Amino acid sequence: MSATADDVRTRLLAAIPRLPPSGLKVARVIQQDPSGVAQLTVHQLAQRSATSTSAVVRLAKTLGYDGYPQLRLALAATGTDAGTPVFATDIAADDELSKVLHKLTAFETEGMLATAELADPASMQAVVEALVGARRVQLVGIGASGLVAMDMAQKLTRIGMWCTACTSEDDALVQASLLEPGDVIVAFSHSGETAAVVEAVEHAGEATAVAVTAGSRSKLARAARHTVLVAGREDGFRSAALASRMSQLLVVDALYVGVLQRIPSAHAALHRTYDAVADRRKKEVR
Repeated sequence: MSATADDVRTRLLAAIPRLPPSGLKVARVIQQDPSGVAQLTVHQLAQRSATSTSAVVRLAKTLGYDGYPQLRLALAATGTDAGTPVFATDIAADDELSKVLHKLTAFETEGMLATAELADPASMQAVVEALVGARRVQLVGIGASGLVAMDMAQKLTRIGMWCTACTSEDDALVQASLLEPGDVIVAFSHSGETAAVVEAVEHAGEATAVAVTAGSRSKLARAARHTVLVAGREDGFRSAALASRMSQLLVVDALYVGVLQRIPSAHAALHRTYDAVADRRKKEVR
């Protein structure tokens, strides 16, 4: 990959959830001042991040670079995007609400841009194909990811697909155990390590399993046939799961549009459901 600002952002955001403490310290320093870090030697960066030169080199290699010199070149390229911050700034306890709003906007934009880079088009297309041909679609998510599962269920149901969302651990396991070949289970988990979600996929038998996660090497990713990667980093006021919700919703919207494009009857179903709701609202107004 070329050394661009988007490249560094994407690689770092994808790596943060699985970095060791020493690597995370280096990553935080880079996030705070990427162009400034590009001017530092490996010893200076190690000193600034209170780690070691080996920790800096390991991070560079984790990000896919041959070594720290290559990472420095990539970071130097971030300065070419004038006016656009490469990394959003963490929210401070004394930030005014207007400033919080702007920082949250930067966080969400950062996460969605990184997700667009991370998501593999071939995997996305394979998931769309599976959904289009599915007899039944089961969506699974716990906590914040459950909200995403419910959103996708609402969208697919509106275009005539047989689809339900499970947001409780027991229900996820029960419903997954009833799936058959030709069915699809889509599992949402930021970490990819949520036990109930992983177990649901494992109980899905021969159904096609899709993982939507930030954990490329997680248990969920390993258990699924298709994996769609999302980005989303945490700050002091939001967990990574909440930070990744918008990125997950972006993936849901993309998959929904892909399905809508492939099923001719979906357009008619969408219009019928819209008209049904619109007619009811007209009656309520009267």
